[in-house]
Amino acid sequence: MFDELNARAWASPVRAAVHSLAVDAYAMQHVEEYGRSAKSYAAHLLGLLCGVEHPGDRQLYWSIARWLDGPKSIEKPSLLVDRGRLTIADVRLSEDAAYAAAVRPWAAAVWEAYNAQHPQARQWFAAIRGK
Repeated sequence: MFDELNARAWASPVRAAVHSLAVDAYAMQHVEEYGRSAKSYAAHLLGLLCGVEHPGDRQLYWSIARWLDGPKSIEKPSLLVDRGRLTIADVRLSEDAAYAAAVRPWAAAVWEAYNAQHPQARQWFAAIRGK
């Protein structure tokens, strides 16, 4: 399903506009594979924070990767069991026109599932924003 979403994002500007958010939601629901390192875990968790709370701010989103680039000591948070009530299965069949409207609640549900890790994510996010 994930490969299908990736392929369809290349063919549709509507899908491409929320593709990073979909990738971050999927990655945080499959952290054993996509969040193995502390940096990749932080990148996807911060991507969710940015995509859910600062939608459309591409400059802020891309500053996450710049902040994580190079030597950085980050402790990986504990893995969660509950990672959100919506999954990729809830968005995969959405037509292009409804896709963004399906991805946003999925990402919000995943972000909410990580509620216990919001303080850590917000601390990293403040460092990215220089605050």
